[in-house]
Amino acid sequence: MTLRAVSQAELERQRAVIEADFRGGWIPAGAGQPRAPTAAAHAGESSFSAPDGRAGTGLDHADNQAVRDDAQPGDPLPPRQCKPFIKGVSDDAEVIITGTGSWRYVAVLFSHESFPGVRFGHRFAPPPDKHAPVWLMEEIETGALHRMMQDQPAADGAGIVWTTWGATAPSDP
Repeated sequence: MTLRAVSQAELERQRAVIEADFRGGWIPAGAGQPRAPTAAAHAGESSFSAPDGRAGTGLDHADNQAVRDDAQPGDPLPPRQCKPFIKGVSDDAEVIITGTGSWRYVAVLFSHESFPGVRFGHRFAPPPDKHAPVWLMEEIETGALHRMMQDQPAADGAGIVWTTWGATAPSDP
């Protein structure tokens, strides 16, 4: 990957998008709207109906429990709820612009429930990539932090343990 200088405006746009992802979490289709199981759900086909009449797929835990508890087609199901952007990452995430000169990055500082007392940092490589936050989510949810912490890197002067994947500043070990 070729790194290039990124303008302050580009960095701020990337920071705002990443912050919105972390603040908003995953919002499933129809979040907050009433739903009802369909006959297909009882047949194990993972289906529900939305208020607008469209059928959706993918039963979540609450849907499965409602069907096990004998919810019938047309019975109300609990509305889908927003979920954290990354499982296990606390809501204290802070998205910042860090570095100087041509080594400026958007970074996220966060805590993870598996590592109490540790503050992590992850730098997103420029140029801004709209999928970078999703790739971070995939890395963390598939165990990258756990693998990294098997041989825990040293924290920087501010007490941040930077991820060992993603953008690496010249001062990083």
